[in-house]
Amino acid sequence: MRYYCRDSRAPHYCETSYCDEHERDTVPAPAAQETAPPPPRAEQTDPIDDLLRKPQTPASRTPASQAPRADADATGASDEVQLPLGVRRRFRILEMLPAEAAVGGRLWLAAPVDSPQGIVLLKVHAPGFRPSAAKDRLRESGGATRLDDGVETLPDGGPTVTWETLRPPGGGTLRKLLDDTLARPGGAPGHLGGLAESAVQSLLTGLMDLLERWEQDCRAVPVNLSPDTLYLRDLGGFEPVLPDLDGAAVLDEECARGPRPPLTRYAAPAHLSTHGRWGVRAARVSVAAVVHELLTGRPWITAGPDPDELADAVLHRPPADTGDRHWDDLLDRLAGGRIGAAEVRAWCAEREAQAAPVEPFRYGGRAYDDPADLVSALVDAGANGPSWLADPGHTELLDEWLASRAPQADRSGLDRLLRSPSRPYAADQALASLAAEFLPFARPRFRGADIDEDGLVALAAREDMRTLHAVLDSGVLRDAARQTCARHPDAPGCPALRGLPEKVTRALETAAQETERTARDLERERAEETDELRSGATQQLIPRGSGWYDQDESLRTVVRLLLGDEAYLRDCRERLGKTRRPGVTPRWWGRLYDLTTQTLGRETAGSAGAVGSTAAGLTAAALAFDLQVVAFHRDLWRTRRVLLRRRINAAGQRSAAWLRARFSRSAENRDDARTRRQARQDLAHRRLLKLRWLWLTAFTIGLLDVVGYTAYVWVPYTAPPAKASAPAAPRQVATRRVVTASDHHKKPRPHKTKPAPDAAPDHLSHAQLWRDARADAAPKALDVVSQLQHFSDNLNGDRPEWFEDGAFFGFGDRVPGQLPWMLPSLILAGSAAGLRWAVRARSRALRLTCAVTATATTAALLWHLYADSLTHALLATTYALDFWHGSLWVVAVLAVGLWVFAKRGTTPVERRRNTMYGSPYGS
Repeated sequence: MRYYCRDSRAPHYCETSYCDEHERDTVPAPAAQETAPPPPRAEQTDPIDDLLRKPQTPASRTPASQAPRADADATGASDEVQLPLGVRRRFRILEMLPAEAAVGGRLWLAAPVDSPQGIVLLKVHAPGFRPSAAKDRLRESGGATRLDDGVETLPDGGPTVTWETLRPPGGGTLRKLLDDTLARPGGAPGHLGGLAESAVQSLLTGLMDLLERWEQDCRAVPVNLSPDTLYLRDLGGFEPVLPDLDGAAVLDEECARGPRPPLTRYAAPAHLSTHGRWGVRAARVSVAAVVHELLTGRPWITAGPDPDELADAVLHRPPADTGDRHWDDLLDRLAGGRIGAAEVRAWCAEREAQAAPVEPFRYGGRAYDDPADLVSALVDAGANGPSWLADPGHTELLDEWLASRAPQADRSGLDRLLRSPSRPYAADQALASLAAEFLPFARPRFRGADIDEDGLVALAAREDMRTLHAVLDSGVLRDAARQTCARHPDAPGCPALRGLPEKVTRALETAAQETERTARDLERERAEETDELRSGATQQLIPRGSGWYDQDESLRTVVRLLLGDEAYLRDCRERLGKTRRPGVTPRWWGRLYDLTTQTLGRETAGSAGAVGSTAAGLTAAALAFDLQVVAFHRDLWRTRRVLLRRRINAAGQRSAAWLRARFSRSAENRDDARTRRQARQDLAHRRLLKLRWLWLTAFTIGLLDVVGYTAYVWVPYTAPPAKASAPAAPRQVATRRVVTASDHHKKPRPHKTKPAPDAAPDHLSHAQLWRDARADAAPKALDVVSQLQHFSDNLNGDRPEWFEDGAFFGFGDRVPGQLPWMLPSLILAGSAAGLRWAVRARSRALRLTCAVTATATTAALLWHLYADSLTHALLATTYALDFWHGSLWVVAVLAVGLWVFAKRGTTPVERRRNTMYGSPYGS
């Protein structure tokens, strides 16, 4: 005898009574099949796949991407499916319904060709399919109307199959009703995300009536309930029907003999097994899953298309999650088989009675239908909201309206207010309870002030702490913690506000105890201190307020630290760090400082969030003394500096007196020393004056060099170094030629007018400069320019290699990026001052200083001119050849300047002055 295993998919033949591949019991094969040779296991095909002409894949090797989807749409168009030829001649195929919409075959929407029946449901059964006895019973009782049936052979000599046509109900499927509802422009009408609650109640009652009618009248039970198989009898109505009766099993019959439903999200655990008997409880599980999706617009089970994952989700179905605890309780009890049709009808009737129309509630001149809008208006009213709610008449009206409008809502806050209306902050607590119930995702507020984490931190940062005290004393934070905050969007409520008043109380107690203890230590040290400096600094320490412990300041610190204000925590650490100075820390402060820093470090290690109550209290106590400790350090160091300065002055005076007594000289000795010093200065000055013509020459050529740089752009004539990672800073570039005052009326020659470049060149080479000079020179001056270039080239070739090419006053081959004319102007000014005051100054020191300055600037000029090979100075000469009218003025001014500078003045007579030593000469 051979057996076959269906495994909720294709029948799989095997040789034993237990299928090792699918780990389930098998069913004996019919006797007619015993004579046929067993087909190879790998080539066994599914009859449904034969019908649709699809390649069969072994069930154990089907990848997840090819597994059938539980709620997918039709897998293909009607022209891609191989149907019997007789069926194709009789009907025009319109649409193929999903595979989950039928049991034992496939369903199509079709239109008869030669019959005015309109659109029908065409059912083509799988080869060898035999319906259960429940189908005939249901048809006899009027469960569905069969229009026609027949037997046809599949193309290409395939097996024989049966078909039938059914009259489709006029309301369409529940799937279509749900999709059309969710696709509305205004969104789903139901407040839970799906159909309206009244419509869902009507459908639920109809489904339970359908199960009860099948069970009592026909002893049948449906095994394939889903939004794809359930139809509405009439358009706009809510009476569900099941036109495909092949999904009906005989009640209490063995599951192995009934139809095999497909694996969907709406299946029950009993549908996955071939053991046991068919019962109504499995159908109720499917009804609960269908109602859950109609109510919320999303399936109860969200598993993917993988069969193993979907089967595991069916076996371990999670609790219902519709967003309404009453619906969740009903669906869980229905799926668990704990209620029947009568209980469901009673629940729906009670629900409908509670949902009777309620008059709008009027507040502030407006009518409110939604409790959430009314509570939001009370919260937005600030302090007027609790004041209005404190009136017993208003409280009773609101409680009655909420009882009829939102019976499932939590009204315990109003009940407490009605019982004890004179209790402090009773109205605020009641309003906070209503806000947590109806506005779970809004920011909690207290009399207009935000009291979430950020709001409490802002209240703690204010000068006026009365609002923060009222928030903590009123007890509204217990209900405010039920509202979701921005910092913890994934957590139920706000974990930071949960238990915050208790934490604040413990922290304030710790702060008060530690403050009093530290104050006692301070008073004890004042009385016992023997060091004069420390005792004097300690006596000046006084509290900032009426006492060392300030409740408002402590509350400010505690709240901000408990709520995780990281900026304030860093500020506290900085303030405490300023009080720690090795060797001078007061003994009364050391214990509190060490305890506070250790506790902060331990509670904030590895995290940057809020600290605990102990650390917050210790920090608040420490911040009551930090400024006094800083003042103690300041006074102590100031006193020590004053004493040290006095000691140093006294020691200096004693040393000066000893030195004067030890090394003092007579007036004659001091006059001789001054005479020798002046003689040395005069000798150095005369020797430096011998270089005066060299100063004049270098100054003259330096002026020409500056003129050349001004005329030919202040940039180096060597390329920038390759290692520079960033370009030189942009700078203003002078024009290529400068027109003198005498030539302002002269129009430039057309061939010499060149547009200014868009960007400054980064360098001009030696050869390029002379090439530009030759191009700009007059034809008669070309020979002179060539001679000057030849002289510069010879000088450049004879220069040693260790001279940097183009060195500019000590800057190497780079011109300064900012104000390039500043350095040469300073050098020329120094040289001019040396030339002028090296002779005409009245004091020896100034004359000698000017002579040294002139010598140093001359050395810098000569170094640059030699390194530059006189390039720019000779270029200035070519410029003078080109603009000789203006050059006459330059030469005249230069000649006059040289004559003035070169004129030797008379040696001035030094004025005598009176000194403490009685010297007859000046310095």
